[in-house]
Amino acid sequence: MVSGVWLDGNKVSSIDWILAGGTGFFAGVRAMTTMLAIGNRAIDFDRHIARLLEHSTRMGMGEGPSPDLLRFDVETSLVGVFDYEWSRLRIVLFKDDNGTHHRLVSVASESTADIRLLKEKGLKLNLFRDPSWPRGAHVKTGFSGTRHIQVERAKSSGFDDVLWINGDGEIAEATWSNLFLIGRTGDLVEIATPPASSGILEGVTRRRITELLVSAKIPVTERVITEEEIPGFDEAFVTSSIRGLVAVTQIGSHRLHTLRPNSVFGHISRLYQTWLGIEHPSDSSGLPVN
Repeated sequence: MVSGVWLDGNKVSSIDWILAGGTGFFAGVRAMTTMLAIGNRAIDFDRHIARLLEHSTRMGMGEGPSPDLLRFDVETSLVGVFDYEWSRLRIVLFKDDNGTHHRLVSVASESTADIRLLKEKGLKLNLFRDPSWPRGAHVKTGFSGTRHIQVERAKSSGFDDVLWINGDGEIAEATWSNLFLIGRTGDLVEIATPPASSGILEGVTRRRITELLVSAKIPVTERVITEEEIPGFDEAFVTSSIRGLVAVTQIGSHRLHTLRPNSVFGHISRLYQTWLGIEHPSDSSGLPVN
Protein backbone atom coordinates (compact mmCIF):
# COMPACT_ATOMS: atom_id res chain seq x y z
CA MET A 1 0.00 0.00 0.00
CA VAL A 2 1.49 3.34 -1.09
CA SER A 3 1.58 5.74 1.85
CA GLY A 4 2.85 8.79 0.06
CA VAL A 5 4.36 10.26 -3.11
CA TRP A 6 6.73 13.23 -3.22
CA LEU A 7 7.55 15.14 -6.40
CA ASP A 8 10.60 17.41 -6.22
CA GLY A 9 10.36 17.44 -2.44
CA ASN A 10 6.62 18.20 -2.21
CA LYS A 11 3.96 15.67 -1.26
CA VAL A 12 1.49 15.24 -4.12
CA SER A 13 -1.46 13.11 -5.15
CA SER A 14 -1.13 10.32 -7.68
CA ILE A 15 -2.89 12.40 -10.33
CA ASP A 16 -0.51 15.32 -9.80
CA TRP A 17 2.66 13.37 -10.47
CA ILE A 18 1.15 11.55 -13.46
CA LEU A 19 0.26 14.90 -15.02
CA ALA A 20 3.67 16.32 -14.17
CA GLY A 21 5.47 13.36 -15.71
CA GLY A 22 3.71 13.43 -19.04
CA THR A 23 4.89 11.10 -21.79
CA GLY A 24 8.49 11.51 -20.62
CA PHE A 25 7.76 9.42 -17.53
CA PHE A 26 5.89 6.66 -19.32
CA ALA A 27 8.13 6.48 -22.39
CA GLY A 28 11.03 5.31 -20.25
CA VAL A 29 13.11 8.49 -20.11
CA ARG A 30 13.83 7.71 -16.51
CA ALA A 31 16.11 5.87 -14.10
CA MET A 32 14.98 4.39 -10.82
CA THR A 33 16.07 2.51 -7.74
CA THR A 34 14.12 0.66 -5.06
CA MET A 35 15.40 0.01 -1.56
CA LEU A 36 14.25 -1.39 1.74
CA ALA A 37 13.52 0.91 4.65
CA ILE A 38 13.37 -0.53 8.15
CA GLY A 39 11.72 2.00 10.39
CA ASN A 40 13.03 5.34 9.19
CA ARG A 41 16.34 4.05 7.84
CA ALA A 42 17.02 3.13 4.21
CA ILE A 43 19.29 0.10 3.75
CA ASP A 44 22.40 0.58 1.58
CA PHE A 45 21.21 4.08 0.69
CA ASP A 46 24.56 5.41 -0.59
CA ARG A 47 25.02 2.50 -3.00
CA HIS A 48 21.50 2.80 -4.34
CA ILE A 49 21.96 6.52 -4.99
CA ALA A 50 25.36 6.05 -6.65
CA ARG A 51 23.86 3.47 -9.02
CA LEU A 52 20.80 5.63 -9.69
CA LEU A 53 22.93 8.63 -10.70
CA GLU A 54 25.17 6.41 -12.82
CA HIS A 55 22.18 4.99 -14.69
CA SER A 56 20.71 8.46 -15.15
CA THR A 57 23.97 9.57 -16.76
CA ARG A 58 24.15 6.48 -18.98
CA MET A 59 20.63 7.27 -20.24
CA GLY A 60 21.77 10.71 -21.36
CA MET A 61 19.71 12.61 -18.81
CA GLY A 62 22.61 14.87 -17.90
CA GLU A 63 23.77 15.80 -14.43
CA GLY A 64 21.31 14.58 -11.82
CA PRO A 65 20.48 15.95 -8.37
CA SER A 66 23.10 15.77 -5.67
CA PRO A 67 23.18 12.81 -3.28
CA ASP A 68 22.54 15.25 -0.41
CA LEU A 69 19.33 16.49 -2.05
CA LEU A 70 18.14 12.93 -2.60
CA ARG A 71 18.96 12.08 1.00
CA PHE A 72 16.86 15.04 2.12
CA ASP A 73 13.99 13.81 -0.10
CA VAL A 74 14.18 10.36 1.47
CA GLU A 75 14.35 11.67 5.04
CA THR A 76 11.34 13.89 4.32
CA SER A 77 9.33 11.02 2.84
CA LEU A 78 10.01 8.71 5.78
CA VAL A 79 8.82 11.24 8.36
CA GLY A 80 5.43 10.08 9.58
CA VAL A 81 5.78 6.53 8.27
CA PHE A 82 8.74 5.50 10.44
CA ASP A 83 6.45 3.26 12.48
CA TYR A 84 6.17 0.89 9.50
CA GLU A 85 8.00 -2.30 10.27
CA TRP A 86 9.16 -2.61 6.70
CA SER A 87 8.62 -0.36 3.69
CA ARG A 88 9.58 -0.13 0.05
CA LEU A 89 11.24 3.14 -0.90
CA ARG A 90 11.43 4.03 -4.59
CA ILE A 91 13.24 6.96 -6.22
CA VAL A 92 12.71 7.85 -9.87
CA LEU A 93 14.59 10.49 -11.86
CA PHE A 94 12.93 11.55 -15.11
CA LYS A 95 12.42 14.33 -17.62
CA ASP A 96 9.02 15.74 -18.49
CA ASP A 97 7.86 16.66 -22.01
CA ASN A 98 9.74 19.97 -21.78
CA GLY A 99 13.03 18.34 -20.78
CA THR A 100 12.80 19.47 -17.15
CA HIS A 101 14.34 17.15 -14.58
CA HIS A 102 12.16 15.77 -11.76
CA ARG A 103 12.63 13.65 -8.64
CA LEU A 104 9.87 11.26 -7.59
CA VAL A 105 9.93 9.45 -4.24
CA SER A 106 7.29 6.97 -3.09
CA VAL A 107 6.98 4.97 0.11
CA ALA A 108 4.84 1.84 0.41
CA SER A 109 4.35 -0.47 3.36
CA GLU A 110 5.39 -4.10 2.84
CA SER A 111 3.87 -7.21 4.42
CA THR A 112 6.52 -9.06 6.38
CA ALA A 113 4.13 -12.01 6.59
CA ASP A 114 4.07 -12.40 2.79
CA ILE A 115 7.86 -12.19 2.51
CA ARG A 116 8.32 -14.61 5.41
CA LEU A 117 6.05 -17.14 3.70
CA LEU A 118 8.00 -16.76 0.47
CA LYS A 119 11.27 -17.37 2.29
CA GLU A 120 9.86 -20.45 3.99
CA LYS A 121 8.69 -22.15 0.78
CA GLY A 122 11.31 -20.84 -1.64
CA LEU A 123 10.95 -19.95 -5.31
CA LYS A 124 10.33 -22.05 -8.39
CA LEU A 125 11.81 -20.50 -11.54
CA ASN A 126 10.75 -21.35 -15.07
CA LEU A 127 13.48 -21.16 -17.72
CA PHE A 128 12.77 -18.94 -20.72
CA ARG A 129 15.13 -18.02 -23.53
CA ASP A 130 14.63 -14.53 -24.94
CA PRO A 131 16.56 -14.01 -28.22
CA SER A 132 16.17 -10.25 -27.83
CA TRP A 133 17.67 -10.17 -24.32
CA PRO A 134 20.70 -7.87 -24.72
CA ARG A 135 24.22 -8.65 -23.58
CA GLY A 136 25.87 -6.12 -21.27
CA ALA A 137 24.76 -4.57 -17.99
CA HIS A 138 21.22 -3.22 -17.83
CA VAL A 139 20.04 0.21 -16.79
CA LYS A 140 17.19 0.18 -14.28
CA THR A 141 14.28 2.10 -15.80
CA GLY A 142 11.45 0.22 -14.10
CA PHE A 143 9.90 -0.97 -17.36
CA SER A 144 9.89 -4.68 -18.23
CA GLY A 145 7.21 -4.61 -20.92
CA THR A 146 6.25 -7.96 -22.42
CA ARG A 147 8.35 -9.85 -19.84
CA HIS A 148 5.32 -9.64 -17.56
CA ILE A 149 3.49 -11.93 -19.99
CA GLN A 150 6.07 -14.69 -19.53
CA VAL A 151 5.95 -14.24 -15.74
CA GLU A 152 2.16 -14.71 -15.75
CA ARG A 153 2.51 -17.78 -17.96
CA ALA A 154 5.09 -19.19 -15.57
CA LYS A 155 2.76 -18.63 -12.62
CA SER A 156 -0.09 -20.39 -14.41
CA SER A 157 2.23 -23.41 -14.74
CA GLY A 158 3.04 -23.53 -11.03
CA PHE A 159 6.21 -21.42 -11.04
CA ASP A 160 6.83 -18.16 -9.18
CA ASP A 161 9.01 -16.29 -11.66
CA VAL A 162 11.10 -16.64 -14.80
CA LEU A 163 14.85 -17.26 -15.00
CA TRP A 164 15.83 -15.50 -18.20
CA ILE A 165 18.34 -16.81 -20.72
CA ASN A 166 19.85 -14.38 -23.23
CA GLY A 167 20.10 -14.94 -26.98
CA ASP A 168 23.51 -16.57 -26.60
CA GLY A 169 22.18 -19.22 -24.22
CA GLU A 170 23.62 -17.63 -21.07
CA ILE A 171 21.71 -17.55 -17.78
CA ALA A 172 20.98 -13.92 -16.89
CA GLU A 173 18.69 -13.24 -13.92
CA ALA A 174 15.17 -13.63 -12.57
CA THR A 175 12.71 -10.88 -13.49
CA TRP A 176 13.30 -8.73 -10.40
CA SER A 177 16.34 -10.34 -8.75
CA ASN A 178 19.88 -11.61 -9.28
CA LEU A 179 20.82 -15.28 -9.14
CA PHE A 180 23.48 -17.24 -7.23
CA LEU A 181 24.03 -20.97 -7.86
CA ILE A 182 25.83 -23.36 -5.51
CA GLY A 183 27.42 -26.62 -6.66
CA ARG A 184 29.72 -29.29 -5.21
CA THR A 185 32.54 -31.35 -6.69
CA GLY A 186 33.77 -33.64 -3.96
CA ASP A 187 34.69 -31.43 -1.01
CA LEU A 188 34.85 -28.32 -3.19
CA VAL A 189 31.95 -25.87 -3.22
CA GLU A 190 31.37 -23.38 -6.02
CA ILE A 191 29.20 -20.29 -5.58
CA ALA A 192 28.62 -18.76 -9.00
CA THR A 193 26.66 -15.75 -10.27
CA PRO A 194 26.18 -14.55 -13.87
CA PRO A 195 28.34 -11.58 -14.95
CA ALA A 196 27.16 -8.20 -16.20
CA SER A 197 28.11 -9.27 -19.74
CA SER A 198 25.28 -11.86 -19.71
CA GLY A 199 22.76 -9.02 -19.53
CA ILE A 200 21.99 -8.61 -15.84
CA LEU A 201 21.10 -5.58 -13.79
CA GLU A 202 23.84 -5.49 -11.18
CA GLY A 203 21.82 -5.31 -7.99
CA VAL A 204 22.98 -3.57 -4.83
CA THR A 205 22.21 -6.64 -2.70
CA ARG A 206 24.07 -8.88 -5.18
CA ARG A 207 27.14 -6.74 -4.71
CA ARG A 208 26.71 -6.72 -0.94
CA ILE A 209 26.49 -10.53 -0.80
CA THR A 210 29.56 -10.91 -3.01
CA GLU A 211 31.56 -8.63 -0.74
CA LEU A 212 30.38 -10.41 2.41
CA LEU A 213 31.43 -13.78 0.96
CA VAL A 214 34.85 -12.46 -0.03
CA SER A 215 35.32 -10.91 3.44
CA ALA A 216 34.43 -14.28 5.00
CA LYS A 217 37.00 -15.94 2.68
CA ILE A 218 34.25 -17.86 0.89
CA PRO A 219 35.09 -17.97 -2.85
CA VAL A 220 32.43 -16.64 -5.22
CA THR A 221 32.82 -16.76 -8.99
CA GLU A 222 31.29 -14.36 -11.47
CA ARG A 223 31.14 -16.28 -14.74
CA VAL A 224 29.01 -17.20 -17.74
CA ILE A 225 26.55 -19.98 -16.82
CA THR A 226 24.63 -21.95 -19.44
CA GLU A 227 21.30 -23.74 -19.21
CA GLU A 228 23.06 -27.10 -19.62
CA GLU A 229 24.94 -26.52 -16.36
CA ILE A 230 21.84 -26.13 -14.19
CA PRO A 231 21.54 -29.86 -13.25
CA GLY A 232 25.05 -29.69 -11.79
CA PHE A 233 24.02 -27.28 -9.03
CA ASP A 234 22.58 -28.36 -5.66
CA GLU A 235 21.35 -25.04 -4.33
CA ALA A 236 20.40 -21.60 -5.61
CA PHE A 237 19.10 -18.31 -4.28
CA VAL A 238 18.13 -14.89 -5.55
CA THR A 239 18.90 -11.49 -4.09
CA SER A 240 16.88 -8.29 -4.18
CA SER A 241 16.80 -5.09 -2.17
CA ILE A 242 13.30 -5.70 -0.79
CA ARG A 243 13.26 -9.46 -0.25
CA GLY A 244 16.91 -9.84 0.69
CA LEU A 245 17.91 -13.48 0.08
CA VAL A 246 15.31 -16.02 -1.04
CA ALA A 247 15.99 -19.72 -1.62
CA VAL A 248 15.29 -21.25 -5.03
CA THR A 249 13.89 -24.78 -4.80
CA GLN A 250 13.40 -25.51 -8.49
CA ILE A 251 14.74 -24.27 -11.85
CA GLY A 252 12.80 -25.69 -14.76
CA SER A 253 12.51 -29.43 -14.05
CA HIS A 254 15.62 -29.48 -11.83
CA ARG A 255 14.86 -29.61 -8.10
CA LEU A 256 17.29 -28.08 -5.63
CA HIS A 257 18.07 -28.76 -1.97
CA THR A 258 18.47 -25.15 -0.92
CA LEU A 259 16.19 -25.36 2.14
CA ARG A 260 17.65 -28.54 3.63
CA PRO A 261 19.25 -28.31 7.11
CA ASN A 262 22.88 -27.09 7.11
CA SER A 263 22.66 -25.89 3.51
CA VAL A 264 25.31 -23.51 2.20
CA PHE A 265 22.51 -21.05 1.52
CA GLY A 266 21.57 -21.09 5.21
CA HIS A 267 25.09 -20.04 6.17
CA ILE A 268 25.12 -17.27 3.55
CA SER A 269 21.72 -16.00 4.70
CA ARG A 270 22.91 -15.83 8.31
CA LEU A 271 25.99 -13.94 7.14
CA TYR A 272 23.75 -11.32 5.55
CA GLN A 273 21.49 -11.09 8.59
CA THR A 274 24.55 -10.59 10.79
CA TRP A 275 25.74 -7.74 8.57
CA LEU A 276 22.30 -6.17 8.64
CA GLY A 277 22.21 -6.38 12.43
CA ILE A 278 25.64 -4.78 12.75
CA GLU A 279 24.87 -2.02 10.25
CA HIS A 280 21.39 -1.32 11.62
CA PRO A 281 21.29 -2.72 15.15
CA SER A 282 18.29 -0.75 16.32
CA ASP A 283 16.12 -1.61 13.33
CA SER A 284 16.97 -5.13 12.17
CA SER A 285 14.29 -6.94 14.20
CA GLY A 286 11.70 -6.18 11.55
CA LEU A 287 13.35 -8.38 8.94
CA PRO A 288 12.11 -11.93 8.56
CA VAL A 289 15.04 -14.34 8.75
CA ASN A 290 15.50 -17.61 6.95
